[in-house]
Amino acid sequence: MFRKAFSIFGITLILVAGFGAHFSIADLADSPWQMFRHDLRHTGVSSFKGAQTNRLKWKFEVEKRITSSPAIGLDGTIYFGSVDGKLYAVSSDGKLVWTFQTGGDVTSSPAVGTDGTIYFGSRDKKLYAVSSDGSLKWTYETEGEIYSSATLGKNNTVYFGSSDGNLYATDLDGNLKWDYKNKMYSSISSSPSIGPDGSIYFLITKGIIYALSSEGTFKWSKRIGSNVYQSFSSPAVDKDGVVYVGSENGIVYAINPNGKIKWRVNTGKTVQSSPAIDSDGTVYFGSYNKEIYAINANCTLKWNFKTNGWIESSPAVDSEGTVYIGSSDGSLYAIDSKGELKWSYQTEGWIESSPLIGPDGTIYFGSNDNHLYAIGN
Repeated sequence: MFRKAFSIFGITLILVAGFGAHFSIADLADSPWQMFRHDLRHTGVSSFKGAQTNRLKWKFEVEKRITSSPAIGLDGTIYFGSVDGKLYAVSSDGKLVWTFQTGGDVTSSPAVGTDGTIYFGSRDKKLYAVSSDGSLKWTYETEGEIYSSATLGKNNTVYFGSSDGNLYATDLDGNLKWDYKNKMYSSISSSPSIGPDGSIYFLITKGIIYALSSEGTFKWSKRIGSNVYQSFSSPAVDKDGVVYVGSENGIVYAINPNGKIKWRVNTGKTVQSSPAIDSDGTVYFGSYNKEIYAINANCTLKWNFKTNGWIESSPAVDSEGTVYIGSSDGSLYAIDSKGELKWSYQTEGWIESSPLIGPDGTIYFGSNDNHLYAIGN
């Protein structure tokens, strides 16, 4: 165990508790990008090679801004929500397939089941299950708005949080299996991630990360925020059960499965971006300090990249280690494995939505200019 500090480009990196093991990508999802952060461990990593140029294939306009991150079905249909209260289904060539209207903003990201059912939350306090043809299957109503993106577990369970302070687990028919209310009654905006042993990890907005067993019983909690500002980063989990999560205090934490901090990295500004974990153990994330970071498994800096805006978008990483991420400067950036800019694409609004990588390398993402974009060869 040791502690040392050093400065890189004016940003302090604080190292705690040594070196990490080599990580691996989560098992491939049933679709090319099944849910928020790709898979149930929320690695944010795809097995496909992403777009090599910034060529626009198409863009699709909706009524209001898109902060929801898209998911993609087995047939190539792209699903995403909008502040206009709708879930959209758009074909791979940019044509509208259908829309589904809810009673509130849809800022959570959809998850696609193996049978094509789409699960997503709305600020009307409901989780929706919608068939691949756009018809309603069921809803589950909570006592608070739903910002959290649903996670699909291997045991046919849908996990999601609500601003009523509960983490919910339902079956695929919308029946409650269990729920867990945090003691601070704090909103849950982050998307829950599932570890290799079935443990469930989520962050409440008051800056505490929780670990539950697969049955919904409390394992541990750890304060990582100041309880002053809201934390929205969603945890990512490596193959050994180490949990990575950002905080409004500017620190990204690596937390061992027993709840003990392994190391931390201080960027000096809020981290709302959810980390990605590559197959070589590299952890990627963005910060409000306008930097994108790649941190090695041993908590040394691999590279950092400066943008012209703060970063809320979460990174998507392709098979070659290229990182795709949006910024409030309105650009989507493609950064190669050495930290060099490969290309960027400028939109007319800031980008909160996190990109996905399609099987043909197309990058899909939303912008606050009310468009979904498809960038590819």
